[in-house]
Amino acid sequence: MLTQEEKWYLDLNGFMVVRDVVPSSELEQMKAQLLEWYRWEESQFELPMRINNQPGKPWWVYNMHYGHPVFQRLILNPEILRVATALTWNQPRVFDVVANICYSEANGLHLHGGHKGWFRSPYHQYQVANDQIFASFFNLSVSLVDVPLGNGFACLPGSHKSNFECPEYVTMDDEPPTVRNISVNAGDIIIFLPNTRHAGRRWTHLGYPRMTVFLRWMYAKQFHHADSA
Repeated sequence: MLTQEEKWYLDLNGFMVVRDVVPSSELEQMKAQLLEWYRWEESQFELPMRINNQPGKPWWVYNMHYGHPVFQRLILNPEILRVATALTWNQPRVFDVVANICYSEANGLHLHGGHKGWFRSPYHQYQVANDQIFASFFNLSVSLVDVPLGNGFACLPGSHKSNFECPEYVTMDDEPPTVRNISVNAGDIIIFLPNTRHAGRRWTHLGYPRMTVFLRWMYAKQFHHADSA
């Protein structure tokens, strides 16, 4: 269940932050495991795990919950499940489990997502009625490190409700009020809704890389009706 303040903030902005969700002991395990995988060759991973490693871009690893139980425990974290069950009306399904490591040499992830102007199904995406929020799909990012201001997650607040495509001249490095950059600490989570236009600013901190786990959730009854349990 979300608090009234959380519902108000999420509905207004299209994202929200929940602080101190993941214990430090779990964070250290995840960081150590990701850094170990970072040194592996692609051939060392067994499916469904895989990586995406391109020059000048963040390093990505997929389906880590098949490779180490600490990521399984992350999915079952009580605070994460509190949010996931609330937004999907007690029908959450993990759609994607990925992580990335960003060093200062990697480019940022430019603004993406957001409405393109098509008609929307009233049964999908984002709806609010009777004091309840429903999201058929949403992202949840878990920061494994402290992210100073000017780095990391940025978005266009309220863009989840926009009915028009974002102008091309708006970039992830623009200043408020159009673009907002969110500073988080290790163990904090950011929830952002479908159609919230968002980005990952270039990592400029030289002391350590940015390390983030992304859990993408969906409404379980939306697809695979026969096995939605």
